[in-house]
Amino acid sequence: MVRVWLVVVVAAVAFTVYAVIDCATMPRDRIRSLRRGWWILLVLVLPVLGGLLWFLLGRAPANRGPGPRYRGPEDDPDFLGGPRGTEPPRTDKDQDDATLRDLEDQFHERDDDGPSDR
Repeated sequence: MVRVWLVVVVAAVAFTVYAVIDCATMPRDRIRSLRRGWWILLVLVLPVLGGLLWFLLGRAPANRGPGPRYRGPEDDPDFLGGPRGTEPPRTDKDQDDATLRDLEDQFHERDDDGPSDR
């Protein structure tokens, strides 16, 4: 029976700590009903009940409205190297050929300098 109470106490402490940290790091515009300090005090004075009240009444839902969304690089035409002005779009083969030429030039420069000191 002691083990059960120990698990319950540890779970209550962990829940309270999580609620306090969540309340302390929540942006001001997402806190409802009371001020942040009052919510933290409530969670600490009434450990489990205060945490439940915080999660049910104190937190406002995140705004999922038409605000700016994250755009990944695959959504950005400048990142993908889309058509710009008069230059033709580059293909993967052109890019591979340019990379291969650069590597060959570096290799030949190293050979011309003599043995490397690796």
